[in-house]
Amino acid sequence: MKQLLIVVCVLAFAVPALAGRSIEGSYVELVSPLDPMPNTTYTFTFYVWNNSFDVEWIADTWLTFPDGYVLDAPSMAYDDPNPGQFVWTMMVDGQTGQWNDGDAGYGELYDQVGTNIYIDVTTPAEITGEIHWELFGDVYGAEPHYVDGAILLGYTPVEESTWSSIKSMYR
Repeated sequence: MKQLLIVVCVLAFAVPALAGRSIEGSYVELVSPLDPMPNTTYTFTFYVWNNSFDVEWIADTWLTFPDGYVLDAPSMAYDDPNPGQFVWTMMVDGQTGQWNDGDAGYGELYDQVGTNIYIDVTTPAEITGEIHWELFGDVYGAEPHYVDGAILLGYTPVEESTWSSIKSMYR
């Protein structure tokens, strides 16, 4: 029985380490505003999801806006799904809003957990470009992991044109 317990304990710690820590599949999506108007201040809301299944936590979340967008650092906020769990320090560095690990722990956004983050942004005269997002994993057991992506601005999806839809415009 003692040997069985030892094997179970070893496997409990070794298997996740052998599988590798990963935040692959984690993402940031724009919740609102979906269709911002020029020269207007909005509270931009983003949803951040940590897709890890192996206890890799997200330590830092960065959002870089195109030139011309004005970011308001004092407005930055986040929802804490478990009050007292998150300790993100927030700052603006140029065009980048940063939610950084504020307690030097393993990270803030636990595996299989999502949250909303907020920042007030004034839009420029022309809504174009993309918001580049970056998620940085913790350093427990391996080098930090990193995923990134982009959210296109100023794009409104339209229906695919067909011959009948074009003909109907001229009736």
